[in-house]
This record gives sequence, C-alpha cells and structure tokens, in this order.
Amino acid sequence: DAFLNFMRKLLSIVVFIAVLSSCDKGQLKSNLPPDTRIALESINLDGQFRLNSVVRLTWFGTDQDGFVPGFEISIDGTNWVYTTTQDSTFKFELPPGADTIDINFYVRAIDDKNATDPTPAELRIPLKNTPPVATIDETAEPKDTVLGVATWRWFASDDDGDQTITTAEIRFNNGNWFAVDVNQSLLSFVIDPNATGQNADATVYYGNTNFPQPNKIDGLVPEGDNTMYIRVSDIAGSFSEVDTSKVVFFKKPQHDFLVISGQPISVSNVYLPILNSLNIDYDFVDFGLNGGENQPSFWNPTFRLTLRQYKTLFVYTDASVYNNPTTGETKSILSNMGQGIQEFTNDGNKVFITTSFAKTSDLTEIQGTYPIDAIETSNGQARLTNDSSIYPVVTGNYPVVQPINILIGVVPMIASADAELFYRAGITKLSGWQGDNVVAARRKFNGNINHVFFAMELHLMNKDLQSLEDLFEEILVNDFNW
Repeated sequence: DAFLNFMRKLLSIVVFIAVLSSCDKGQLKSNLPPDTRIALESINLDGQFRLNSVVRLTWFGTDQDGFVPGFEISIDGTNWVYTTTQDSTFKFELPPGADTIDINFYVRAIDDKNATDPTPAELRIPLKNTPPVATIDETAEPKDTVLGVATWRWFASDDDGDQTITTAEIRFNNGNWFAVDVNQSLLSFVIDPNATGQNADATVYYGNTNFPQPNKIDGLVPEGDNTMYIRVSDIAGSFSEVDTSKVVFFKKPQHDFLVISGQPISVSNVYLPILNSLNIDYDFVDFGLNGGENQPSFWNPTFRLTLRQYKTLFVYTDASVYNNPTTGETKSILSNMGQGIQEFTNDGNKVFITTSFAKTSDLTEIQGTYPIDAIETSNGQARLTNDSSIYPVVTGNYPVVQPINILIGVVPMIASADAELFYRAGITKLSGWQGDNVVAARRKFNGNINHVFFAMELHLMNKDLQSLEDLFEEILVNDFNW
C-alpha cells in the first residue's frame, strides 16, 4: 500500500509538470521588429571621385517572426516616404552655389505587423556637382554664307538634372557674352544692314517670334567670317565647356530687291540679264543649287526674317520638291516660302513669281498665300505650240509672249477669288483634256498691284526676248514702280 501511494503521488507530480509545460507553450509572445540593411555599407569616395547626383541604391529587410512587405526612406531621418521597392535611382539636388555635399540616406523596414526597424540603416553619399553640357545642333547649322540672317539650334543637359541649368550665354567672335533664355533653343540673328567698319551688332530673335529681344548682340563681322560660341552654367556656378559653331559668312543686304532662284543657272541666264537691262539692282540667292543645299534649315524664322530686309521679291522656280534633313519634310520652294511671303505681302511689299506645276502638285500650303486656289488636273494633255502664245486679259501695254519650242504638259491655274485674271494661254487640248486656260493672276494692295503670279515658266516664253523683257518692264517698272 505504501508503494502504491508513492506511485500515485509521483504520477500526480508528473501530470502537474506536464500541465505547466503545456500552459507555457500556449502563451502569446511579443512581435520582434524587422532589421534593415543597405547593400552598400559605405561609399569611401572624396574629392573629384565623388558621385554625381544620380545614384542607384539597393536595400533589404529581414524579420525573425514574419516578413517585410515595405520600407520607409528618408534623407533627414525625420521625414519618411513609404515604398514597397527594394531599389531605386535617386537624383539628388545640390543647393545653389555648392560644388560638393554629403547626403545621409536612411531606410527602415516595416514588417507585416507594422513594426518599424528602430535602428534604420544609414549611408553617407558623397556627391559632387557635374558641370552642364551645351551643344550646337550641327545638323541644323546655317549654310556657309547667309544673307543678313542666321539661325542656330542648341541644346543643354546636366547629369544633375536639366532643371539645374540656370544661365545660357552666346558670343560672336571676340564680342561680349550675351545672356539668352535657357528655355529658348532656337536663336536667330539679323545683322545690322547699316553697319560700317569691321564690327556690327545683330538683333536677336527667339524661336518663331515676330518681335526681337530688347538688347542687341555685338561682335559680328559684316561681309566676313563669323563664329558663334555658347556656354551654360548650373546652380552651383559651374560652366559647361564652350561649344563652337562652324564658320558662317554674313553678307549684308545691299539692295531692296531680292531675287531667288529655284532653278539651274541656265534659267538664271535668261532672267538676270533682263533685270540688268532694266537697271534693277538686286541681291541674289540660289535655292535650287545642288539639290537645294543653300535652302535654310528653318524657313520660319530664317526666310521670314530675311524678307523683312527687302521691298520687292522676284522668284523663279518649278514643281520640284526638296527634302529638309532638319525637319524631315519634303516640300516645294513655294510651300516653304509661304509664311514669309504672306507676311511680306500683308505689309504691302511686292512679289513677282513665275513657276509651274505638275498635275500631282500639292497646293495645300500655298492656297491663300498666293493668288491661286487650284490647278487643272484633267485627263489628257494640254500643250502650248510654238505658234501659239500666252496673252494678257487686262488693259495695259502687256505683251503677248511665245515659246520657241512646244511646251507639253501645261497645267493652268484656277485663280483665287480675291485675284484678278492676268494672262491666258492658247492651249491645244489633246486626248480629251478639259479645263480653263488661265496661267497668271495678280492681286492689289491699297489699289496698287503688289502680287503677280504666273503658273508658267516665263523663261520658256523666249521666242522674242524683247517681248519677254517688255513684260518684265511692265510689271516691275510700271506696276511695281521700281
């Protein structure tokens, strides 16, 4: 009996201990906070080897009794931003005037129970300002020679952020640095046509604006070679390296009459002697040479500003179209000139144009600017034989002119509603061709003729050169009062 009592007591003790043990395992334990690490423990860089303001950082977190769904990051240890990512590229800003700075980066993990690492990971990031870069667009530079106006496009960048670029300056030759708006990437310069001596000022235009900047830039060489320089600076006061343009020869406008060729020299050899015989002094630009290599990269504003220097314009061209490598557009010379000529004639200046069209020519961009609404696109063919002519349909001493050779594929025009019919053609109609025979129209400004437009290449109407010269005299001398 004593033995049985002993065994009963021993069994009770074991059961009691087991119960106590069972109660300990069932109690709730407190949550453990997560731990945070940054992939880089330190960045031991100094002086010129410091990082620029763009830095990529990686971090991670661990949790003994759960998992880490997110993090908070900070650069002052006080203001935190939540993120679920474990890496990012940061662009830090240096304060104005500072060339170097140390940024303290903090990150702390947050576990699935919203517990935050009480000892955030910290990394000192040594930064150095990166100087900005200024670049002149070589693909859009002015041609070797310009007539009073040149346009440049430029760009600027900064690895610390383009918004840190604060100033931009340009200079011509040995002139003074001239401040320009850092947001204006297209700059045009109109040289002073009245400048004498070795140096000249130029008016500065931004983009496609009509009004110049209040101050002029100095240092240009009229009738000589010119080089433009550009530099930018950032908030730390660091300047970019100076970028240099190619050399450009600035011609000064000499006369009020501008002649523009869009055709070969053989065509110029018909028109220019006529102007010479009429004692007309003119400046000359060849836009048809070598596939249009002299045409401006930016018709607007370059051509528009060029026209502002003149009173009368004579253009001869044809239906050819040209690709502009700067803009990627393919257009005819008349289309490219449209905006400039519209402004030119609106100011009461005078324009004389002789051209031709193909049935497939696109007139979208010339309607309204020129006194033409459309062209005749009938099937069949219209010809002008060498015993026929184009003839005036208005009063005056305008001559009848004829071609030496037969002209095939003549494409007459349909004049705009505000225009006056000027010349018709004695067309021979073949293969069912139908349409009107108008080949010239004109407009008036304040009662005076100021815009004459021929949809015929007048140099081909050369059976009697004296008659062709008489036509030019009537238009330029008597109508335009030249």
